[in-house]
Amino acid sequence: MRMKPCRSLTLAALTGALQLASALPAMADEALAFVPDEELRALESGINVDARLPDGSTALHWAVYRGDVEKVKRLIEAGADVTLATNYGVAPLQLAAERGDPELVRLLLKAGADPESPNAEGQTALMTVARTGNVEAAALLLKAGANINARESWGGQTALMWAAARGHPQMVRFLVSKGADVDARSTVRDWPRKVTSEPREKNMDRGGFAALHYAAREGCVECARELVKGGADIDIEDGQGTTPLVLAIMNLRFDVAKYLIEAGADVNLWDRFGVTPLYAAVDVNRIPQGGRPDVPPTDRTTAMDIIHMLLERGANVNAQIKLPLPARHSLAGGRADKRVTNIGATPLMRAALGADLEAMKVLIEHGALVDLPLADGMTPMLAAILPSQSRAPNKTEEDALAAMRLLKEAGADPHKAVTLSDKALHLIHVHGMDEARVRGSTALMMATVRGWTKVMKQLVEWGVDVNAKDADGLTALDYAMGRARVGFLQQRPDPRHDLASLLRELGATEENPDIPPWEPLMVPKITARVPDM
Repeated sequence: MRMKPCRSLTLAALTGALQLASALPAMADEALAFVPDEELRALESGINVDARLPDGSTALHWAVYRGDVEKVKRLIEAGADVTLATNYGVAPLQLAAERGDPELVRLLLKAGADPESPNAEGQTALMTVARTGNVEAAALLLKAGANINARESWGGQTALMWAAARGHPQMVRFLVSKGADVDARSTVRDWPRKVTSEPREKNMDRGGFAALHYAAREGCVECARELVKGGADIDIEDGQGTTPLVLAIMNLRFDVAKYLIEAGADVNLWDRFGVTPLYAAVDVNRIPQGGRPDVPPTDRTTAMDIIHMLLERGANVNAQIKLPLPARHSLAGGRADKRVTNIGATPLMRAALGADLEAMKVLIEHGALVDLPLADGMTPMLAAILPSQSRAPNKTEEDALAAMRLLKEAGADPHKAVTLSDKALHLIHVHGMDEARVRGSTALMMATVRGWTKVMKQLVEWGVDVNAKDADGLTALDYAMGRARVGFLQQRPDPRHDLASLLRELGATEENPDIPPWEPLMVPKITARVPDM
């Protein structure tokens, strides 16, 4: 609890209030509470030492908060109640713990303070001391009977978790040596579904962190080392199945990730979305970036170092994502990132989206399948063409060409660079049509949409069918003429006659002037009832 003394009362006002003490003791009490510098004078005047402010704080609270040991002693000698808590459940001992002051902690415990008394959210003095890192104060609390494995009521966190989250390896070592549960997990939240007709996955944080998760997230290598030495499960999972290794990589804590790998962490465990350590490392090697420069990293280890370490230890280079990634959905400009970071995505697919040539090369060297598609048929070749927020500035046509050529040299088939549209998937799965007869958007069509003439020429040079049709019967030439649906709102783009001329030069002869009907395949069903007014 952070309290600031009121400075509005002047010394003259205090003197006047004290003169009225015999007739108006409550006014004198309030004056004492509002002006912490006058506690000693007030005591000499016989003022109630346990007078409270509206928030329930007393003179002792303020003296402890300010770290005034002498005044704390005088107040205790005058009979101040060391167990009184504010309206928020904060006792003087918890304020001493917040300061990490062993002398104040010792004084209050000796005077009868309860080492187990929690605040309104179940937070004990030991948890607060663990956050400060003062081992001496923690030792005093434990000696007085504090429960080392007590949990606060909001998140179920323990003192050891607080120490790891604040990066205090000495405190972590001390608590572990005194019997702290190294594998205790915070509360796992099973969020209830409020809208029962909502079909989409609820991707909400479920908690369930162990101390090692906190150390990994905050980048405290020494904390992680102390926990593992103390017997912590190096592969413990949180409420979403995320291991400390994956969490460290996601948070760019590569030094911690390096330690965990060297300490024997499983390099192939994935979370509920299917994210493996390798996918996470490739992902953060080209993270979405805004206009501001990134904060300079403090870790000596890089994402590429982690990628190499994982592959050397047998990481599955072709492991695929199991569920759409919620973070990428919220970041997906133009929905391209969302389409690629979806069910079936591999580390190579992710690297191709960002045109991350360095990562692509090492993945291919370790056996990445260059044509392994998503559920909708998208391959790394097509991902390389799609727009992306995966790098800053967004990848250029030259970046995409370099990625495509690397894939082609590794054996990728540009003819397989096809993504099935919603209509194509509907025809295949609902009407049972042969997938070979129902084509989606080809790489040439996507290059046309982007206006990338060099990519268009390269694809035709590789022999792709310039007259191939999608599920609506449209060709790349139709895309150039603005006849294809684009985006969620199914808006038609403006015709690009320059691209149409290029396609005709490249051999395009087929087009469909009759725009096909754009009937939605799925109409949202409204099931919520609006109450009568």
